[in-house]
Amino acid sequence: MIKKIILILMIFLSFNSITAKECTIVCPTESIAIIEDEKLINKITGLNFLSKKIAEVIIEKELKEELTSKFNASLELFSIKRLKKGEFKSLTLTCKQLAYKALRMSNFYAQTVCPYNKIVYSNNKIFFPHDLAFKFKSTITNSDIEGIIKSYQFQRELKKCTFTFNGVKGFEIKTPVVKIKNGKMFFSIPVETFIFSEPFYINLSTDIEVKNNNIVLKNITFLSKNNIIKNDIFAPLINKINPLYYQINSIDTKYCKIYITNVKIEDNIISTEGIFIINQNYGKPNE
Repeated sequence: MIKKIILILMIFLSFNSITAKECTIVCPTESIAIIEDEKLINKITGLNFLSKKIAEVIIEKELKEELTSKFNASLELFSIKRLKKGEFKSLTLTCKQLAYKALRMSNFYAQTVCPYNKIVYSNNKIFFPHDLAFKFKSTITNSDIEGIIKSYQFQRELKKCTFTFNGVKGFEIKTPVVKIKNGKMFFSIPVETFIFSEPFYINLSTDIEVKNNNIVLKNITFLSKNNIIKNDIFAPLINKINPLYYQINSIDTKYCKIYITNVKIEDNIISTEGIFIINQNYGKPNE
């Protein structure tokens, strides 16, 4: 009976598809940026960055408002004169605990990719005349996993994992317990059905990989003697309740987006690498 329920689960949850995303970085040229800057200066006042530190504080404030997390910003300058125009060599961002919607990351470190960058400061807001691209590194801990699972975005999707027929609930997947341990991710997934008074549990371990800009599960191994179904067929179902999938999609907003390029489980944490982009024209001042 349990095997039949799992087959229905697999069919029901496998209709959702994962869309591939591509990341393209185009660095601005200095000559073009300076021409654009000269036009903007004629229209915008308030570009008096008084010092490197003040500029960093302004950036930190902007990020905290948008991403609800505390960042530390560090600028590498061409000169103070050029900083007053919003031009700088590079920007480094660090954040001990990045928490935004379903996104949870620890020890976030990011540095701009391009050798020339520019921002405009007007009316106490920052305007980005071009995409501001960063390479980043971070970790995902068990505490981060718990935060993802408790998030509104994950719980909303989990509620969709219910099958009802003629008003009778056939099955419902409840909140899973997920742990990173000894280089693996371990899942304990409770499933409630109308047949049994108590939920039964699907227990498994898994590796992870990056596919179509999502952290997906691979090499699923059931923690029982009898596998319910072949791993390559069962993987799409388990990935529908993979907490790592929802955190990446939650940061694809009008303000920024994130691309994952590499992940690796190391003991009890997940190491991640990727590209973080603050979108062009976000916060554009009125002309």
